[in-house]
Amino acid sequence: MNGLPQTPPPGKERPDGSRPMLAVLFLRAAVVLALAVAAFIAFGSGWPAELDAGRIAPAVAAAFVLMLGTVLIAGWRLAVLAGTSVSVADGIAVNMVAQLVVLLVPSRLSEAAKPLGLNLRCGLPVASGFAVLVVERLLDTIFLAMLALCSVAVAAGPYAGSLKSSAIVLGGLGLVGVAGLMLVARRPGIVVKVATMTGSPWIKRQALQMADALSQFATLRVAALAIALSALSWLLSYMIFLAVIGIMGIGGLDAGDILVVFVASTLGLVISVAPGGLGTFEAAAVLALGAFGVPITTAVATALLLRLCLALPIIAGGAWVLSAGGESLWTLMRRLKQPGAAP
Repeated sequence: MNGLPQTPPPGKERPDGSRPMLAVLFLRAAVVLALAVAAFIAFGSGWPAELDAGRIAPAVAAAFVLMLGTVLIAGWRLAVLAGTSVSVADGIAVNMVAQLVVLLVPSRLSEAAKPLGLNLRCGLPVASGFAVLVVERLLDTIFLAMLALCSVAVAAGPYAGSLKSSAIVLGGLGLVGVAGLMLVARRPGIVVKVATMTGSPWIKRQALQMADALSQFATLRVAALAIALSALSWLLSYMIFLAVIGIMGIGGLDAGDILVVFVASTLGLVISVAPGGLGTFEAAAVLALGAFGVPITTAVATALLLRLCLALPIIAGGAWVLSAGGESLWTLMRRLKQPGAAP
């Protein structure tokens, strides 16, 4: 990171007069919390009687541990897919900061956080980082499709059809993507030949870097470990919902019902363009809970509680990585907004 501008001490202004990134972080977090409180007040006054306020602390504590485990496992998977140039510690750090960025910027823009983070921290070519991101997304798509199919068996009312359609679409995209990935992983020269036909040295260089990264997935050890870590990450993610809803005793939902809520909420994150899936996540959770007869005020409170449980570990972990590792969040954010600057 030599030569890259670093984040100034808290409270200091940069030469260009912009506010420190930590101030922006707290400002956006305050806006999110204000919107959440306003939404809850709009749906009803006071805390829902169905929810025992005394159970909130153990529910949040259990979810904190599970969410932290999810982020750590995802960081380990990132390091495995990125190759030997990226250590497990580097993968976890990059993933932690990338998850924090997701809460700050629109989701489509935040997709580049991991490739750019790997480049800034480990020197991995950005094209290779994007190849790793493609593999991650394909694995996640397949697991989400599998979970959606499982949830169809217990889905109620009109949501069964929507979940089934989503599962079919996600499964189809995942299978096509994996087939293409395996072809490129085993025959990386195909990508290079296509890039050479453009006559652009820059495109050929990017293609070589992507092909090199994708070829690692053809290794049985890498593929098996990445798939296993993906399965564990998704299991822990589901257990967050299982712990929160189970500990709070919401609506008497069983494990199958909670799976439907988890899948619906995750789909809400996928289709969102807002930072952190703000709005669509909560709406999907409320609708899914409502399908099982959970009162609207209780469903809204539960959705906000789940949002809190998912965000707190990311903010805490990301802040620790940034403070302990000397990472520059401002540098990463600037690179996100200027993708043309990526090598």
